[in-house]
Amino acid sequence: MHSVANDSNAIREEIRRFESVHPSIYAIYDLIELIPDSLIAQQIRDHVVCIE
Repeated sequence: MHSVANDSNAIREEIRRFESVHPSIYAIYDLIELIPDSLIAQQIRDHVVCIE
């Protein structure tokens, strides 16, 4: 049972961490839309997806 509690706490912490960076991730996507070079924009977008 102790392991389940630890797993639940770890999951909750990861959700909190993601929610805290979520607005910044959307801001990055907004900035990517301003990049005129579509190849570079896609490469950056791919990296952001990996970070997520």
